This record gives sequence, C-alpha cells and structure tokens, in this order.
Amino acid sequence: MITLPHVFASNALYQADAPLTVRGSAAPDARVTVTLTRGEEKIGTAVTSAPDGAFSATLDGPPASFVPASIRISDGEDEVLLENILFGELWLASGQSNMELPNAAIPDCEDMYDRAANCAIRVYSVSYDVPENRFPWDPSPDQPGSWVLPDNRAGLAGVSAMGLKFAEVLYHALGEVVPVGFLNASWGGTPITAWFPRAAIFGDPAMTEICRRCGMLPDAETWNTRGELNFQQATAQYNLKIAPLDGLKVRGVIWYQGENECGGEYWQKAYADYLRFYQRVYAKRFGADPARFVMLSSLIYPWTYGPSGECNLGYLNDAFVTVAKESPDKFVFLPISDLEPDWAFHQNNHPIHPTNKYFVGEEAARLALSNVYGQPGDKTPAILASWETAGGRIRLVFPESVRDLRVGNTPGERARGLYVAGEDGIYLPAEYEITGPNTMEIWCDEIAHPVHAAYNIQSMEPKVNLYAGDYPVAPFFTDREHYLNIEARPWYDCGASSRWASKMHDDILDLFFRPVFEPLPASSVCPDTAFRCADRVSLRAEGEEEAFGFLVRAYPYQRLDFQKFGGLRMNLFHAKDASPVLALVTDAGETVLPIERVRDLCAGWAVYEVRFGDLPDDEIRRMEFRFRRSSPNYRFVNAEHLRLFKKD
Repeated sequence: MITLPHVFASNALYQADAPLTVRGSAAPDARVTVTLTRGEEKIGTAVTSAPDGAFSATLDGPPASFVPASIRISDGEDEVLLENILFGELWLASGQSNMELPNAAIPDCEDMYDRAANCAIRVYSVSYDVPENRFPWDPSPDQPGSWVLPDNRAGLAGVSAMGLKFAEVLYHALGEVVPVGFLNASWGGTPITAWFPRAAIFGDPAMTEICRRCGMLPDAETWNTRGELNFQQATAQYNLKIAPLDGLKVRGVIWYQGENECGGEYWQKAYADYLRFYQRVYAKRFGADPARFVMLSSLIYPWTYGPSGECNLGYLNDAFVTVAKESPDKFVFLPISDLEPDWAFHQNNHPIHPTNKYFVGEEAARLALSNVYGQPGDKTPAILASWETAGGRIRLVFPESVRDLRVGNTPGERARGLYVAGEDGIYLPAEYEITGPNTMEIWCDEIAHPVHAAYNIQSMEPKVNLYAGDYPVAPFFTDREHYLNIEARPWYDCGASSRWASKMHDDILDLFFRPVFEPLPASSVCPDTAFRCADRVSLRAEGEEEAFGFLVRAYPYQRLDFQKFGGLRMNLFHAKDASPVLALVTDAGETVLPIERVRDLCAGWAVYEVRFGDLPDDEIRRMEFRFRRSSPNYRFVNAEHLRLFKKD
C-alpha cells in the first residue's frame, strides 16, 4: 500500500523549474514509478526502489503554468493519483505569532478573501496538532496538513494574513500568468532556534557553541520537560512543521520572528549569527536556486521589551540590518515601525500583534519583486552609510543610490524616533535639515557638542517617520561601545495630540493611545496654528476659572527623568502676568518651581525657563503647567518648543 506525506496531495502547488522529490512508503522491495503529466504531455518519470518500504523519487518540475498536472505513483500493485497540481512560485512563510496572525484577525479580511478567490493562489497549512504536547525529538516525516484553495474562505481564515497578501500581490505583479503559493508554517512565541534542524546545529561547531552559550542547545535528557513551553525547544518546530516539507523547493522565505530574542545588545550579535545560519541551512535544503535563496524579513514592531528606555528592540532589529548590509543577495528586511498601532481586539487587546499585516505583506512582496523577480523598485530600505560631527551637528550620509530622503509627508513635520547624544550618553530628540538627496544634518540646541545619533531603536516608539525612496529608512545607531537607553519625549511636539503609552493594572498591560497634553481642572487644551512663534503648532491652554493649565503624564518608555537635567525651556504667549509655575508630582508629593521669563521674542511671545536644582530621586508621575488668570478678557496661555537643557 502506498502512503504519502500530506504535502503530496491533490490541489497542491509546487515550485516551477525546480526538483520535486516525492517521498512516501510502499511495499518493501517494491519498484516505485512516479510519473508527472500535464494535459496530454508526459513531463517526466522517475523510478526508484523501496528496500525498507520508504522511497523517494525526484522529478524535474516543469515551467509555471495554469494547466493542471497530475502525479501518478505506482508500485505495481497499488497506485495513487494526485490531481489538479499547479507549478508556479512557492514561498515559505514562517516565524512566530506575527507571521502566524491569521486572516480571521484582520478587520478587512472579507475583502481579502474576495480578492484571493480570483487568483491562482494555493496555501499549504501545517497542523498544530501535538498529542499530549510532546514534540518529536527526530524530524517528523508527515505532520498533518492540507492544501487550501483560494475560494476556501474558511481555510484562508486560518492561515497567515501577511503570507496571503504577499502571495496575492506577487500574483498580480507577475502578470497573472504564474500561480503563486506559500507554505504556512509558524508558531507564536517561538525562538529562531526552534526552527533549526538538530543535525545542522551539531554539524556546525560555531553554531553549537552559540546555542550552548544562549542556553538553546537541544538536549535529549530534558526533551519535552518544559510543559506548556515545549513548543519553544530548540529544533522542535523544525521537527514538527518543516521536516514534513522535505522534498519541496521554494523561491525563498518570508520571515517574521524575533520578539523572543529581544534581550539586548548581546542578542544582536547572536541573532545575526542565527540569521546567517538559518539562511545557509534553508537555502541548501529548500532553495529552488540555493545561490539566490532570499530571506525576506519584517523587522519587529515596537513593544515593551525590557525596562523603560531600554533599546532591546533596536538591537534586535539591527541584526537584520547587519546581515542585509553584508549580503544583500541573501537578506532583505522591511522596517515597519512607521505604521500606526493597530491590533486584534479578539486577542485581549494584545498590541504585540499589530493587525496591519496586509500592508506588511504588500511591502514585502514589493521587495521580493525587485530583489528576486527583477522588477523596478528599490531593492532595500536606505541604510546609513557614514556619519560625521561638525559645527554642533551630525551629518548623516546614505548611499548615493538613495533618493527622496524626507521626514514624514507634511512640510515642517517633526522627526520622530531621531535622537542625538553628547559625551554623557543622554539622548534627546533631534532637529533636522535635509541637505541633499541622500544627506541630512541633525542636532539638538540643548546639546552643544553631539557625538552620537540614533534612529528608530527605542523599544516603545511607533510612527517614526524618516523615509527614503519607496521605504522607511533602516534603524541605526552610531554608538557601538555603550548600551543605549532612550526615553521618548512626545511633548517636544506641542502639535502632538496622542502617543502610544502603557501602564500596568495589576498583571494587565494597559497599552493604548493616550493624550500627550491633558487639561488641569476647569481648563481645556487644544493645538493652535493661529498663535505660534518658532514651531509649526503651539498648544493653547485656557480656563473659565482663575487657575488653569495643562499637564503631561509619565509612562514607561516616556519617563520624566528630570533628575539628570538642568531644567526646562519653553516659549510662552500671553504669560507675562499669568504667574506660571511648574509642579513636578511624585507619589510622595509635589515640587513647585517658578517658570521665569528669560527674553522676549515677538508679538507677545517670550522664552521662559524653569531650573530643576536638586530634585528628589522619586519617580516623577506628571508635570503640571499652572497659570493664574490676569485679565478677564484673555483667559489663555499658549506654549510651544518645550525643551530640556543640560545641567551647567
């Protein structure tokens, strides 16, 4: 009796112009014949023997076509016929929960199903079934799975949203003449080592040592002893979900994984080694063209990785940039921290899973089209090429091929996620000037001699907005000797109405959009473009009572860590007789400091300062800007350009 792994079935899609090795079992010592036919044409035949019942026969996959093929397997006594087989472009979609996030979790999934139904797209979905939660120690030849056709809405609901959009965009961009598919093999919460084959780890002394140092070396004595976390064991996912795909070839892999490795500076180095190893091993085993096997990775989205201010996310994302810079023919990455936070409410508002996966899949497909299929478009996001300090500024230089370097999409928009630091390593938001198609200068008026720059590496800062050409600029940091810690300062932009901020309620992470500026009692606040001086937008605070004002709260990754600064400088309008003070509120009480006029600017605007002196070490929960009404006619004060300055 002939039996085949589930991946060899009717309605499959296999890689065109690449070997296809059909595996299975037959009667011992049987002579097995595998014949591939398309239409009336016999494409090829492979004959092999099965001494112990197991057999494998390799066919040359034909060119891509919409004409259905059939594969007939016979051992002389039994016969299996696989029908409605297509050959086209096949990719592996793998990683952890953000690759796993299914179409059913995406708000506009019904529209996606409608679009996919008209495409020659097929998906093979590997089952999660693990009896008694005991993962196989050795590679499993046949984990259950099934091929999903494009009109199967229920089947598509359970597969990767990013993967489906990637396939749909490829299908249309390739002229709708090439079938496209992907292998859906991911598992939330898995480290990258779970996807490595054990034989490859122990066959590579360097990787064996790296896994040992990281505590990720597979061990037979402790196998399946981690209870609910057995799925995270090194090699567990390879044995369960990847080994059953043996015999298939793919064009490349789209990869969305790394949250489990966001552990700081050390993991940047280890993860870069992991990526090199993964690409090398998978190219050899699955590459339709091993020399041109592309690992196309989404960067990791901002999240609460480590204590406040730590840049663990930045270090992990830098690993993707590092390997892509070394080997652009093997590694491609997609920055996504410019996206709005948008997550699946059915998952208890768990915002580590942003639901804008269709956009990510589309952008990944565009990169695949330019890198793999030779279509026009940027092949990589812009990577910082060099930098230098001069005249109180840092000059950033990107490759000469970079075009249209820009900040956001609105003239004068404030750069988000861009920082500079002096010798003390304290980072503050940067001002910027675009000086050429591939150059910009950044500085901070409060840092006389900046020595380092960083962009998009703070763990909890979405909606960063530096772009070049088709994609966001790659994250970067210039200080490679010290561990970076950066607190975001959303209140540097008085036109900002909201920020993504977190706090804890018992054991529940409460992570939502929150206001940057809030009114004090009997007050109101709003952005104001009519009364402004140096900035694009000011903040208006007004009240009906004598006392009014506004406040800014502290959150993790957005702390008010004023103890390390000398004071706060700002521009105020109509504050001359408003008796302004700043109250720094802690759990122990408050410290009230005068806000003093320093110099006039223009038309009612003046520069004001508050000096902190020696503040208590207590964590500052909020800062309150308090005013007292001086005239019954004008019950407001406008503020802009709030800036910290260093100690003398």
